[in-house]
Amino acid sequence: MKITPTTLTINQLLGSGNEQFIIPAYQRRYSWGEKQWSDLFNDIKLLSQQDSHLLGTILCLTSNYAVGINQLELVDGQQRTTTLTLLLKALSDKFTKLKLDELHKEINSLLYCKGLDRVLKRKVILGDLDNLDYEKFMKNEDLNTIKNQKIIEGYNFFMQKLNELDLTELLEYHYKLVNNTYTIRLDVGNAKDAYKLFETINNRGLSLSPTDIIKNFLLGHSSLIDDNTLEKVKGSWTELIINLDGIKTDDFFRQYLSSQLKRKITGSTIIDEFKKYYFESVIEAENLNEFSQYEHPRNLETDEEELEETHVDDEIVSATANSEHHKISIIDFAKRLRDASKIYGQIRNQLFTNVNINNHLNNLTKIKSFPSYIFLIDLFQRNVEDTKKLEILKLIETFMLRRHICEYRTGELDAIFANLVSVENENIIENIKEKLLKHFPSDNEFRDKFYRYNFRGNENRAKYVLETFEYDLIKDQGEYVLTSGGELHLEHIIPQKITTKKSKEEFGNWEIYLGTNAKEQHMKYVNRIGNFTLIAKKLNIIASNNPYKNKVKEYQKSNIHLTKMLTNLDEFKIQQVKDRSTEFATKAVQLWSF
Repeated sequence: MKITPTTLTINQLLGSGNEQFIIPAYQRRYSWGEKQWSDLFNDIKLLSQQDSHLLGTILCLTSNYAVGINQLELVDGQQRTTTLTLLLKALSDKFTKLKLDELHKEINSLLYCKGLDRVLKRKVILGDLDNLDYEKFMKNEDLNTIKNQKIIEGYNFFMQKLNELDLTELLEYHYKLVNNTYTIRLDVGNAKDAYKLFETINNRGLSLSPTDIIKNFLLGHSSLIDDNTLEKVKGSWTELIINLDGIKTDDFFRQYLSSQLKRKITGSTIIDEFKKYYFESVIEAENLNEFSQYEHPRNLETDEEELEETHVDDEIVSATANSEHHKISIIDFAKRLRDASKIYGQIRNQLFTNVNINNHLNNLTKIKSFPSYIFLIDLFQRNVEDTKKLEILKLIETFMLRRHICEYRTGELDAIFANLVSVENENIIENIKEKLLKHFPSDNEFRDKFYRYNFRGNENRAKYVLETFEYDLIKDQGEYVLTSGGELHLEHIIPQKITTKKSKEEFGNWEIYLGTNAKEQHMKYVNRIGNFTLIAKKLNIIASNNPYKNKVKEYQKSNIHLTKMLTNLDEFKIQQVKDRSTEFATKAVQLWSF
């Protein structure tokens, strides 16, 4: 392995006129936040003239240098390098405002380079997901269309900090940034060496996310095979990152592994479990030195103990033990990951062609049914009719709502949904129902808990419940979706606050209106289902001594049946909350039932 380490100031790193840093398409979006921006800015600001600051290492995959612009692939250092350009652009723009043209030109020489055609080109080219945003940012064009707001936010953060400096401090800061700030650039000529070095630098990935380590592991192994394999695996990984844009990629890998292995995988074991799965699945894996660590079967006793802890069927242990992995090539393995990521992105973002499926997936989001995605990754890759998928989604809605309302342990859910993956397509609905019923609250328990449930902090869950009640009232056959041209609001009939001066000015004196023990009763009942309805817009209420009467005038304008029905009530106090909660609890048992 030939490595060329060079310690460079920022001037030296970015000052070469014929080098361009390329962030590969398979890298994630730029994602640094305020903590990292603040640390970087302050580390430089607090330097004395004699001190220096080391940013760390960046790792470049290089080729033989030629005439014109030479492109260096950034294997490690994407976030730092991008952040440096945001800071430098903020400085450049600041100097422009101060009419310090010479300094502005100096910084621009770090942000741009020229080839044989003498045309200015950006010094840093971002990956596919961010490059268009970054280009708009650098040109100050169409900033309102930029998707990755981290780019704009980082620039604005630095600009705000620079605006706090007087001219002397600003000049000192610029000097310390470009002359007293260093990085160690490691140039490596071969891809296999670059990925191996990446792992070594990051101490086996302890400071990185599981996704970063998995990416490096896959690309590193691909590079050991041949260039064609590396390019194909890179391509699949790039598509995976695009499919999961806006989604935590670590969530995907954890839930995908749970689905494949049919058991709960924790965040701390993603890397180890991925490697086990990889070595069991990939033909070329036997050539890796690590193979001997993973060639033995999983410790099924440990798996069994985990399953017993979560009270999940023991049958899954034998299912795991008896399953034989048909080994595939690393290229096909990467394609399998890519295909699963596409399904996962469609599930999380409700992007299927079937609108009804998307609506029910949206319901699961409102209920907070994240663990169910473990099974849904598998379900949506099966050859199962959409009508059956819809029935299954409804079963999961019912199952998850009942468990949440009855406050059952959420720690069991990963194992429960991983177990569903073992269900065959034949009689799939009945078999799923049978498995879920083992962990399903009874009607009596659900009715009692629903009446008492406090929806505070779970407003979307409350909206889902009320929307379902509304659909039932109008006898909807799946053709109607509650929309209002704007956001549909969850309305507290008795306001959330009744004792403050502001609340009394806005809503009227509910404290007097509610009568004896108003404060105590309000605290107990304000977030129960009976105190909620749906409304399409903010109410225009004039405070009065009978605050409910004024709300009713606004409720009469609504097209939502649940809300219109409130106009039949002469008053709305704690007793009405109790009555509606009782009525809704009885209805809930009917609607969310197997």
